[in-house]
Order: sequence, then C-alpha cells, then structure tokens
Amino acid sequence: MEDSLSLRETLLALVVVGLVVGLGKLLASNEKLSWRLAIGRALVSAGLAVAAGALLAFIPGLSQLAVIGLAAASAVFGEQFLEKLIHLKSGTP
Repeated sequence: MEDSLSLRETLLALVVVGLVVGLGKLLASNEKLSWRLAIGRALVSAGLAVAAGALLAFIPGLSQLAVIGLAAASAVFGEQFLEKLIHLKSGTP
C-alpha cells in the first residue's frame, strides 16, 4: 500500500484544509456572519492553502504532511498577515 497521495488528492487535501481553517476562523471571530463573508473567507483561505503547494517547486523532497501543515499555517495567518509582510518587505505603508 502506497502512502503518498496523487497530485489531485494533495490539491483536494489542501483545499479542504484551507476551507476548514477559513470557516473556523470566521466562526471564532466576533464578526456578523453572512453567506457572502463565509464563502469569501473560505475561498481566500483555500487559495492560500493551495499556494503552499508551490513549496514543492522550491523544495522537491518536502513531505506531503509538511506541505499540508504549511497550508494550514498559511490559511491561519490569512491574507492580512501576508499583506502586512509584503508592505514591510517593500517599504510601503
């Protein structure tokens, strides 16, 4: 039995991790819930999680569990953290 996932299974796992983390963050926040906000947050978090899969291009031997863990971390940090990091690195306010 093989332990590694196919590309499709890995992408699906990353999307699911992102969706769950995004919805969990929304449910834990004090923001007023709406379908639009829930779907938007879930999609952004899923996109960030899938983007973590790009690490395989830079670190080819990285385990799938590490990629999924990094996907969860990037979904937790969210777009605000990444935006602040980009502004900090570029020197713009």
